[in-house]
Amino acid sequence: MARRVTYQIFDMPDGRFSVTVTIDPNKTMVRAGFATQAEADAWVDGLRDIMAALGAPVALAFPDYPGSLPLNEVLTFIRTAPTQAD
Repeated sequence: MARRVTYQIFDMPDGRFSVTVTIDPNKTMVRAGFATQAEADAWVDGLRDIMAALGAPVALAFPDYPGSLPLNEVLTFIRTAPTQAD
């Protein structure tokens, strides 16, 4: 059975871009160091081709945010979000 594969592109504080890919249920990898978002997008296109051959389509992790997410803002949100214990 094909596994679910999701990705998200992050805008890093140093101006470069990274891609985080998760293969369900629990494998996550990060590819960092892309100089432009176009380079990151091209890498994702290659990933799509490879995973399609394996029967595992690649989808955007957060479809409401199709562009790159600023990593600093995401980390700030995660760190300040209330936990279920709060």
